[in-house]
Amino acid sequence: MAEESSNRRRDLPSRGQTRSSILRCLMRPLQENSEYEEMVEKSRIDRAIHREKEEQMIKEKLLKEPGGPPVVAIITGIAGIGKTTLALHVCQQENVKRRFRSPIWINAAAAKTFHDLESIVRQKATDRSLLVLDDLRSENCESKLSELLNELTKDGAFVGAIIVTTRGTWPSDLVDKAMLVHVPLKGLDEQQSWSLFTSLGSFKKHTEAEIRKIMHNCNGVPLAIKLVSTFLDSRAGSLHQEPKLSDMFPRRLMLEPPELQFLAYVSLFPDDYLIHADRLIHLWIAEGFAAEESCGLVFHHFVDSGIFQVVKTEEDDDAIVKSCRVQAYMQELAFSIAKKDDCITTGIDDSQVILRASFDMRSADSVSKLDSFLKNDKRAKDVRTILFHAILESPLVLGIQQEERMNEYTCDKLLSTCKALRLLDLQHLGMNMVPSSIGKFKDLTYLDLSYNNIEKLPNSITKLSQLKTLKLSQCHLLKELPKDLKDLTKLTHLHIDGCVNIQSMPRGISKLTCLQTLSQFVVGKNEPMACHEELKELNHLRGNLEILYPERLKLQSSSSSKWMDQKEHLRRLTFRFDQHDKGDKENQEGAFQVLEPHPNLTVLHVVGYKGNEFPSWIPSLVSLVKLSLYNCATPEPLPPLDKLPFLKVLELRRMHCLQFIAEECDDSVHEVFPSLKELTLWDCPKLESWWRKDNNNDGKDKNSVIFRCLSVLRIQYCPNLTRMPLYPTLDEKLVLVESSVKPMRDTIHYGDSKEAETDPFSKLKCMFIASIEKSPPAEWLIKFTSLQELHIRDCFQLEALPSGFNHLTSLRSLTIENCPVLDLDLSSCEWEGLKNLHSLIIREIPKLKSLPMGLENVKTLQEIRLHDCAGLTSLSQGIDNLTSLVRLEICGCQNLVFLPEGIRKLTLLDTLVIKDCPLLMPRCQRGTGDDWPQISHVKNILVKQTSQDVLGKLRM
Repeated sequence: MAEESSNRRRDLPSRGQTRSSILRCLMRPLQENSEYEEMVEKSRIDRAIHREKEEQMIKEKLLKEPGGPPVVAIITGIAGIGKTTLALHVCQQENVKRRFRSPIWINAAAAKTFHDLESIVRQKATDRSLLVLDDLRSENCESKLSELLNELTKDGAFVGAIIVTTRGTWPSDLVDKAMLVHVPLKGLDEQQSWSLFTSLGSFKKHTEAEIRKIMHNCNGVPLAIKLVSTFLDSRAGSLHQEPKLSDMFPRRLMLEPPELQFLAYVSLFPDDYLIHADRLIHLWIAEGFAAEESCGLVFHHFVDSGIFQVVKTEEDDDAIVKSCRVQAYMQELAFSIAKKDDCITTGIDDSQVILRASFDMRSADSVSKLDSFLKNDKRAKDVRTILFHAILESPLVLGIQQEERMNEYTCDKLLSTCKALRLLDLQHLGMNMVPSSIGKFKDLTYLDLSYNNIEKLPNSITKLSQLKTLKLSQCHLLKELPKDLKDLTKLTHLHIDGCVNIQSMPRGISKLTCLQTLSQFVVGKNEPMACHEELKELNHLRGNLEILYPERLKLQSSSSSKWMDQKEHLRRLTFRFDQHDKGDKENQEGAFQVLEPHPNLTVLHVVGYKGNEFPSWIPSLVSLVKLSLYNCATPEPLPPLDKLPFLKVLELRRMHCLQFIAEECDDSVHEVFPSLKELTLWDCPKLESWWRKDNNNDGKDKNSVIFRCLSVLRIQYCPNLTRMPLYPTLDEKLVLVESSVKPMRDTIHYGDSKEAETDPFSKLKCMFIASIEKSPPAEWLIKFTSLQELHIRDCFQLEALPSGFNHLTSLRSLTIENCPVLDLDLSSCEWEGLKNLHSLIIREIPKLKSLPMGLENVKTLQEIRLHDCAGLTSLSQGIDNLTSLVRLEICGCQNLVFLPEGIRKLTLLDTLVIKDCPLLMPRCQRGTGDDWPQISHVKNILVKQTSQDVLGKLRM
């Protein structure tokens, strides 16, 4: 067994080799046109990808009459959709070549930093060149690129053209001094897909029906269609004629055999399954594919290459991917690599018989399939890895137990049959018990019992002498850890985050000298000094650590107990104080002051602290990226934070006693928090001003202190906050709920000063306003030229849409709800300027009698949702002008009687939802209702009466 493990590891890449092979394409020299010439030679077959419309759109702009502003064409879309191919076809057009000659083609992905890219662009861009920045990545800094392109195009210095291909999304104001054309690419339609496939010549031994069925999963992605063609070619030929798997990949993936096993492992996950990044990376590590750093690198390379589709990222503004799904065509590729012979088991490595099995427990017959496998499959006794997949999308709420999908008998049967197990993943199965037979698996290195209903673990689990990873995350009912946990001498990762019923840690945990991950440490009531010694010795911890009840350690600043600063590998630290403890505040202050972490810490969360002052060491955390304070009863200002060089996120939530954030306002400082991008102030009712000593006490001096790079601002339930640094650079989101508008007003007025470099709010994309008494004046709304999403709620004195509303020309989504005196008919002229509005949601507006007057002029509308509008009695006959409408939803409108005739003219209307409208519903019954003739052309119609005693309306 040891020899087998050794042989396998010799075949695996080292950390450096893995990094090198993956990044090889990013490190090659930026030669001027070698890549372009290479692609031209191979472009014959790509002619089958028909993008005439998009190609013509770009050409028309490129070939405009000379003398005007230069053209910047942005081609966006997912990996493999054909962005580079489209750019290549444009460059090859004869009239384009006559105008610009050979293009200057730059592989933007090869630039490791924006500085590299900037140097190349400045060096190569000539006055009449066609510059192509191919495959621009997020790390190349779109905002800085915008500045560079603006500089290139200003004052007529550059009269050529620029084509950018990128997977990102780009704002309409990317370039100020150029003619911008944005070309978003979608998948090919069925006919285009078939045309591409037939041009590849890979269909001679397969019927058209078989091929079309396979191609359906490609979603019109050209790269996927090419991969399918290659698969079919290899399956049609003999085994000796199969191509190298690395040859199947597009040039930029650069996957080699050692990395292919990473992708093959994905075949163990069901189609369209939500994969949590941590889970997959931990499994890769446990399988021995590579070290932790390299496994993380491979995962993010798969994300960047489009193999994984990102579903959720980390909230801490660090772009860490938390969960993803595998693109359908890549799942097919993973199956091919793994050479699956049925739907359950897979042998990944041809040189060894290492079986890995997975079971999709979401299906009704999953238990019977598992039972059949254990009884009849001879390979069960040799299986090394077993994964179970349950429903992960919905969170496990405390107090709500999951349905039991794996009982003790079935689990015991599994353990008695599969005697060669090394990795066992049993998460999300609703298990109540773990059989004591688990202790027999001397070779088990990885055990995941997370998200189960286990109250107690068998002590036999401590006999797993080879166990390196034990995951018990979110086992809310677990009351204690095994008392002999110290016997797991090889334990490296212990995940117990969310185990809220654990009251103390077992003695001797400091003897786990290999421990690197300990997500939670609970200081017990009865043995605080013992806990102190245990935690003190764990200096190899890395990643995240949450310390519960640190005040029980009863440390004093005068003692020699400083030891947290020895844990240099910790990156995220949470101190959670006892919410019910009414002990001495000075004890909390003393203990907290001693628990000073290493300066390498990047994230600090503090929950429930009741001391009068925060520790003085917080400003010394020079690497801090995020600081979050929650439910802390501290009345004094915070330590000086504004000089922390890398602080990006600051959250102050439920700080009921806080009156000021900083001690004084320095007149000589105009910019604070040099890196802060996201600020949240939530439920701080006593907060009056950012500064205790304010230089504006007489009300005459104007505030000129600003956040220079703030992108997201949330101020909720802070009614007394009237003075704070201004935020003219805000460009992502503004949330203002039941709080003063004075700081917003001051920021607007700052735009009129000589110091302002840009119009405040001119780049803001999303705004949520609720419980605000006064409507903004017209001159405010003129500034919001980039606003794409607006949500107005609970504005009880709002009588009409504010004057100037029609200046929101970029607005795409508008939601208005619970404004009892609002009459939308008073604002008919304000709708005319909304030239890009796609979605309109109106909820609880009692004065709404019909669709708002003037709305018929918004011909871009694709979606209208009307909810709980008691005064609504009819829809405007002018609805037939809304020719782009795709979805119409009417819910809880008790007095709406009929639908207008004009609906039959809405040929694009695809979905009609009518719920809880008792007068209207009988008229919309299929075939028999009076209004059926005007809606019969709609593809998806739902007419439903829901229960009226269910949960109330959910709100933000």
